[in-house]
Amino acid sequence: MQARFLPRYFRAVVVTAVLVSCADVLAHDSASQDRIVVKPSLYQALTEPPCSYCSTQHRKGIIRNSDSVIAWLRAAHNGGAVSVRHFLSGPRVINDTYGLFFYDPDGGYIAAYEKDYGYSFYGWKNGVMIVKGPDDSLWSALSGVCFDGPKQGQRLKRIPSMVTEWGYWMMLHPESTAYDLFDGHKYEPTPLPKVMSNEAKQTMGIVDPRLRPKADVLGVEIEGQTKAFPLDQAGQRACFNDALADQELAVFWYRPTRTAVAYSRKVDEQTLTFYADSISPDSAPIKDRETGTRWTLAGRGVDGPLRGKELRWVNSIQCRWYAWVAESPETEVHDPTE
Repeated sequence: MQARFLPRYFRAVVVTAVLVSCADVLAHDSASQDRIVVKPSLYQALTEPPCSYCSTQHRKGIIRNSDSVIAWLRAAHNGGAVSVRHFLSGPRVINDTYGLFFYDPDGGYIAAYEKDYGYSFYGWKNGVMIVKGPDDSLWSALSGVCFDGPKQGQRLKRIPSMVTEWGYWMMLHPESTAYDLFDGHKYEPTPLPKVMSNEAKQTMGIVDPRLRPKADVLGVEIEGQTKAFPLDQAGQRACFNDALADQELAVFWYRPTRTAVAYSRKVDEQTLTFYADSISPDSAPIKDRETGTRWTLAGRGVDGPLRGKELRWVNSIQCRWYAWVAESPETEVHDPTE
C-alpha cells in the first residue's frame, strides 16, 4: 500500500509496513510518537439489531447470568443492556438508536455514545482501538475524539452507562430494553478474547509507570480534567469520595460483577458522603451517611429518605490503565489513603 492512499494523519511519516496483509499498515508520527496499525476489514459492524426487553430475552435462557453486558442508565424503560458475547465480541461496533457502542477487549472497555450510524472498526493507535466514521474521519474508541478527517477535533458524547453482568442487571431492571436473540442462532456468540492482540501490544509504547499497564481503573473526566481510580485492590465493595474540577463525585465499585461507575455526590442542594455498606443487599450495596439511603449501582435510591431519587452520572469509563493514560497522559491518580 502506498502512503498517498492513507488518510492525511498517516501520511506524515510512514516508517514501515506490517507484513500481515496488504491492508495492514504501521504508521509512526515523528512529532507525536503515535503508533498505529490499520486493519479495517478485521471486524464487521452491526447496525440496528431488532429490539426487545430484558425479561423477554431472559426467559429464552440464551444469555448466561454471568455474561458481561454494557448497560445504559438514563433512558426510557430504565435503560437497557447489551450482551457483549452475543452482540459486541464479534462486531466490535454497534450503530443503533440506543447508542453507538465500541468494544475494545485489549483496552478492557466498552464505550457508549449517543446514537449515530456508519462507524466501523479501523485499527489501533497507541494500543487503543480506533474506528472510522461515515465520512472517513478517524476516532479514538476510548475518548470519542476525532483525530483525523473532516471532523478532526470533534468529540462523541458519552451516554450514562456501566459494565455489569446480565443476571445482576436483570435483578435491577428486568423491564429495561435489550436486543432480540430470536432462537439463539441469528447472533451467534463469540467468546471474549482472553489474551491481548499483537496489534495492541506493538502499538502500546512505553506506559506511565504509576500503575501496572493492565491495571483496572475507572477513568473520570470533568471539564477537561481527568482522574484514574485504581480498582484491583479495592475489595469486594468500595466507594471513593473525591472531587475533580471543583465538583464532588463518588465512584462505586462492586467486585462480584466487576462494576465501577461514577456519580455526582450532590442530590438537590445536599452533598452526600457515600460508603460501601457490608450488610446492605447486593441490589443496593452503597449507602450515604447523611440520610442512610441505600443506592443501587445504577445510581437509584431504593430504601430511605431519598428513595426514588437518581444520582447524576459523571463522564467515566472502566478500562485498563495503559489505555486511559495513552489518551489522558496528564491524568491524576486517586489516592485511597487521602
